[in-house]
Amino acid sequence: MSNKNWMAAVAAAALTALLAMPAQAADEAGYKAACEAAEAARKAAVEARYEWNTTAPLIKKADAAAAGGDYDKAVKLCNEARQQGELALAQARREAEDWKAQVVK
Repeated sequence: MSNKNWMAAVAAAALTALLAMPAQAADEAGYKAACEAAEAARKAAVEARYEWNTTAPLIKKADAAAAGGDYDKAVKLCNEARQQGELALAQARREAEDWKAQVVK
């Protein structure tokens, strides 16, 4: 998947999560939307070979919180995981370019 494709996928998932989240307390649908966005960002980071080792555990904690009915906590954890996925992608892009400055010419 090209850089543009996975960035578009992450942006679409993030937008979906934001639009699906209610203004008040989170519910199951809000959690699922936030979790889908987090998973999309994580998978994009995996594809870029830059997944952070803290992202998947956050999603697991979110799943556990949702299973216990704490959707507010689950959404918060999924949003954090999504942000980590997006930051990992940004790191991958930086690393792909920064090495060029280190090459002796």
